[in-house]
Amino acid sequence: MQAPAAIDGDGRDVIERDAVASERRARTAEEAVEVYEVERTASAIATGGYHMVALQFPDEMLADSTLVAEQLQIRVSAQIFVLADTSYGSCCVDEVAAQHYHADLVVHYGRTCLSLTSQLPVLYVFGREHVDASDVAKQAEQELKGKKVVVVGDVPYMHMLDEIARHIKAEHVAVARIPVQNHVYTPTQQNSSHIAPGRLWSELAGPASDYSMLYIGEESPTLTNLLVTMRFQSAYSYQPSLKQLRLESSKVNRHLGQRYHMVQRVKDAN
Repeated sequence: MQAPAAIDGDGRDVIERDAVASERRARTAEEAVEVYEVERTASAIATGGYHMVALQFPDEMLADSTLVAEQLQIRVSAQIFVLADTSYGSCCVDEVAAQHYHADLVVHYGRTCLSLTSQLPVLYVFGREHVDASDVAKQAEQELKGKKVVVVGDVPYMHMLDEIARHIKAEHVAVARIPVQNHVYTPTQQNSSHIAPGRLWSELAGPASDYSMLYIGEESPTLTNLLVTMRFQSAYSYQPSLKQLRLESSKVNRHLGQRYHMVQRVKDAN
């Protein structure tokens, strides 16, 4: 998946970036309905009374965009259209492009930085990828036994976290949740209980430093950000593509290693 755009760049990397052509086959209608949560999306559109709905896909999911749009259109009366040429990184909701076509809802697919929208409501559809929960638990058993564990997932695996947590044998198991996973986020919501993007750590019975993180997903900027911003006792990741558990450190995590290298170069320059 595309990495989030750097917030301190001049935009050159986005302008010069090549579109990613997915090598996998396009999904069937049945697969698309499940993976892209078409029924849930149609229900949210109908319940919210939306009329112009923009679908935003990252490059690697564009092969399925027409099929998803067709499956949604036969289920709702709203006008469905697919956004092309996202203005910046695909992880951000492209409100500008959507507003050009008078959209009143954006459905954002795939990886997201969960940044707040300022005007348009957004429904996040992460996709639903499968992971073998029993294999995760089997590989993590010795490493996590007797520890407090928080299970964190990259967005395509969020729907699997509760099942994985049930398989983990540890002193205490918590799940980091994303509130907008099942709801439309509306930027006009301002009360203290409103649903906002981001992960919630409310299930932790104590500080993060008391917990070992078990991250489900591939090596990515999301994992690196968690390692940098959260002070866990230890951190493990399970990569579904390799079916492999590993202890995270700058020696094995490419993104984290690059960050530490740049920090050291800055220190040396002083």
